Amino acid sequence: MAPRTPTPLDLTATGTIHGVVRLVGDPPAGSTVRMSSAADCASQHPEDAVPVGDVLVHEGRVENAFVYIKEGLGERVFAVPSEPVVIDNKGCLYAPRVVGAQVGQAVRFVNEDPLLHNIHGTPTVATSWNFSLPRRGVDKEIRVGRPEVMIPLRCDVHPWMKGFLGVVDHPYHRVTGPSGEFTLTAVPAGTYQLGVWHERLGTSVVPVTVGAQGTAEVAVAIGASTH
Repeated sequence: MAPRTPTPLDLTATGTIHGVVRLVGDPPAGSTVRMSSAADCASQHPEDAVPVGDVLVHEGRVENAFVYIKEGLGERVFAVPSEPVVIDNKGCLYAPRVVGAQVGQAVRFVNEDPLLHNIHGTPTVATSWNFSLPRRGVDKEIRVGRPEVMIPLRCDVHPWMKGFLGVVDHPYHRVTGPSGEFTLTAVPAGTYQLGVWHERLGTSVVPVTVGAQGTAEVAVAIGASTH
């Protein structure tokens, strides 16, 4: 992918988007997996049914929602971060389960388990990948050349291992933590469509207007589903 010159950004003409992602209704039950078929995996977990973290809701606040500017940035070009995004294979689960990256940014997969994993990414618009991390301490980096929300990740050796990588062509994206909050800083003043994605709870699009040196507060509501 050929590098492009970033659009100059006047920080005095930027603002902040802050918000909380909340669930409408009751959350569905989170999924669990039994790892008894893989002794090296099962030995790392005290419980028989291991939570995979696909539904994490705390007093109505949604964790692991991917929040990003979906529309409104126009033809602006942004510098690609030099630091990689890191996804661990740990305890035969992906950690973190949901990750955001920028187009062209390095995404580093690390094996922290004493066994073989493979990383199988299946985007619909970029080139897919499938490679092995044969032992603890091995890592490999990839770069995604086109935006896509979301790219499924899986391990073909351990089929319960699933993750999601959201790739956008700008730095305005976050994955919510336990508080459900997100903050996007240095956003050019303007009007945008804010996209929100969650693997079990659905999606939402919220309009937001950002003023220069101001903070736009956003309340995002997503509804439960069982897909």
